[in-house]
Amino acid sequence: MSDIQIELAGETYELECKLGAFKSISERFGGFVGAFRKLAEVDIDAIAFIIAAGAGKPRNSKEVEKITERLFEEGLEETLPKLTEYLSLLSAGGVKRKEAQSESEGER
Repeated sequence: MSDIQIELAGETYELECKLGAFKSISERFGGFVGAFRKLAEVDIDAIAFIIAAGAGKPRNSKEVEKITERLFEEGLEETLPKLTEYLSLLSAGGVKRKEAQSESEGER
């Protein structure tokens, strides 16, 4: 499984591809298309929720607000591409496309 690290205002969030994050993000946004749409819209609350879910943090308003403050301090330039990559990995069960292709070719 692949993980993505996001550094926000001195704190590192390790976004892990786990079932809990998979379900939580899907439920919150009505599926992964909705989550990608929120990233494209640069919805700060959605971004903070995805980070909290991926890092295994509580998704309550206090934790999401703390992440939102750190996003403001750090900016989004480096965060958005990493979150896009994370959602892609998570929606594929944590396996990169090339890894999945190599594994399936090795089974032949």
